[in-house]
Amino acid sequence: MKKKKLLSLLLVSGMMACSNGPVKIEEQNSPEAEQAAQSIFEKPGSNEANSSKAEHQVKALEILESDRYSYLRVSEGEDEYWIATIKGSFAEGETYIYGDGLYKTDYFSTEFNRSFDRIYLVSDLRAQNAPAAGASSIDKLVGIQQSNPVSEADYNREGSIKIKDLLANSDKYANKEVQITAKVVKVNPAIMDRNWLHLKDGSFDDFDLVATSMEGVPAGHIVTIKGTLVLDRDFGAGYHYDLIIENATLVP
Repeated sequence: MKKKKLLSLLLVSGMMACSNGPVKIEEQNSPEAEQAAQSIFEKPGSNEANSSKAEHQVKALEILESDRYSYLRVSEGEDEYWIATIKGSFAEGETYIYGDGLYKTDYFSTEFNRSFDRIYLVSDLRAQNAPAAGASSIDKLVGIQQSNPVSEADYNREGSIKIKDLLANSDKYANKEVQITAKVVKVNPAIMDRNWLHLKDGSFDDFDLVATSMEGVPAGHIVTIKGTLVLDRDFGAGYHYDLIIENATLVP
């Protein structure tokens, strides 16, 4: 990212108190905004996105496995459709239970090079007699924006850099390992074989700082991460970031 652009963002933030209202900086280049996103749990363009709330009992008729996910063709009464869930041990002919599901139609899977007319993205698919996973939620699978405000004072940890300082001194930290303590306000999992964490620490929340990681972190958690700060990063397929933290790992 050009340093002038970063400084301009900071100047805009400083002028907000003198304006008649807040200045909104539009978020750009977030993974879910791009048509190239390939996660089965976040596919822009689907013409349905309705949650199912009732508990469903289904029988597995066919199972397809990918590196990270299990696809099951199931029957529920006279109805047949597909379910996609985190990879697990499933067997044809067995009965399973799920509660929350995100319904999508005309979903194209690049992993299998085929379209699924009707599919539910399910976070908690369990055997008929297995207990429910109380902490499981579709929020862990689909990018959910958390609206709770963050306080800068909550993120004071030795060794961590404030997002505002990271922006103001991006050239200094470029291509170096940096540590950030922040709230994960949104997650886009398993896009381009990595998770995309959107971070805010109260110091400059108009800027959407993104970190890529193999770690699975649900939205709403406060974490400390270490990763490499990269400027002007182009992943191709429309994924371009002026500033991004890559290969982030959790710090205990």
